[in-house]
Amino acid sequence: MPWVAQRGMLAIPNEISFEEATFIEPVNTCIKAVEKARVSTGETVLVMGQGPIGLLLMMLSKLAGAFVIGSDPMPERRAKSLSLGADLALDPREGRIADEIRTRTEGRGADAVLVAVPLQAALTDALAIARPGGRILLFAQNDPEMRIEFPAAAVGVAEKEILGSYSAAVDRQEEAARLVFSRQLPVRELVSHRFSLEDMNRALELAAHPVGDSLKVVIQP
Repeated sequence: MPWVAQRGMLAIPNEISFEEATFIEPVNTCIKAVEKARVSTGETVLVMGQGPIGLLLMMLSKLAGAFVIGSDPMPERRAKSLSLGADLALDPREGRIADEIRTRTEGRGADAVLVAVPLQAALTDALAIARPGGRILLFAQNDPEMRIEFPAAAVGVAEKEILGSYSAAVDRQEEAARLVFSRQLPVRELVSHRFSLEDMNRALELAAHPVGDSLKVVIQP
């Protein structure tokens, strides 16, 4: 489309690698998501899942001025979350996230919960963690066959908002590029594995079934 070519294409500075530049599109999608969730200064935000996208959502929420908690069952990803700026990183298997957040918010709950895990139960958990009037942003629930049930009173009575976000937006492209090109977002820290084109099948398998030390998987032609 002509408007994408006119407004969505940016020159890559000489000092920026192609590997770093590949993050402009996912950063764009995450900027849009954080803005849609209306994350703002002083809020308490939970990001469920600390894979590459969850880590981008976490870092952008920090840039927006929030107190950010990351959750992930993999200890390596929790450690990475803390190293990249999360205020706290919790293991969801321990079942104490809601209590921890309520303790830190005088019983209210999280202002926003950003869901970066493709699990049906994640919405129910997010609704339980969010405060009355809070926002839940679904980023990973993209399977058209997935059906999710949730307590209607959480929306109808507690007035919690369920939002969705997925694609990039051309009007966020320059901001995404600025954050990547300035290295304000250390996207190189998210690349954990590099494969040759001949090893593409191994790369796709790892990306589909991550292990403890895997984050962004890059294929280098």
